[in-house]
Amino acid sequence: MRLALVEDNSEECAALAALIKTELAQAGQRSPEITVFPGGEAFLSAWHAGAFDVVLLDIFMDGMDGVEVARRIRQTDADVLLVFCTSSNDFAAESYEVDARYYLHKPVTAENVAAMLRRLRLEELERRRAVTLPGGQQVPVRSIQYTEYYNHVVTVHLFPDGSTLRIRTSQAEMEALLLRYEGFLSPCRGVIVNLFMVQHMSGEDLLLRDGHVIRIARRKYKEVRGAYNRFRLWLLRREAST
Repeated sequence: MRLALVEDNSEECAALAALIKTELAQAGQRSPEITVFPGGEAFLSAWHAGAFDVVLLDIFMDGMDGVEVARRIRQTDADVLLVFCTSSNDFAAESYEVDARYYLHKPVTAENVAAMLRRLRLEELERRRAVTLPGGQQVPVRSIQYTEYYNHVVTVHLFPDGSTLRIRTSQAEMEALLLRYEGFLSPCRGVIVNLFMVQHMSGEDLLLRDGHVIRIARRKYKEVRGAYNRFRLWLLRREAST
């Protein structure tokens, strides 16, 4: 999850970032990518549609306030989740106008951060997240079973319909794109696998949901075994927290 904190109080910002990471870890969610901005102008100078999944905006900031920043965001991005951080209840109309998902009241506590994260339904967000492939196609990240590279072409195998996409690109470019997402790894030369699609790891093989078998390179076996075990533990922790 890519999260932006727009807050001109550095101490409050650091405390909020720490609480978010702690609550997500306790819920079995992976740690988010948090980018901090000291004000609305700094945020908008770096902003583009799709840059973040969630934006937390302090309403009262020096310079441009959070409500105006939210209006600017909605001019180009209707999907990003917006959260207002404030000690006031006087902005209900503005919240409705920009479709803010939550009011995070100050002073921020672990309890209201946890309530915010439940309201944001981040697991649903992860399932719906789309990735733009080098050929320009957009597909849900979770729908990718595996990719295989041959002769300057990457074939992307999708689940559940079994369809494929053939993209002229390099293996290095696909790895840079996909390996930053939870659950993706390269078990052998020219292949990337989504561990969400792995039913079982047996010996030197990964058995996928559709019955396809991916061979693990001998030199990568320990690395893949460790990553697979950590992933399964992460899933168990997440399931236990729901």
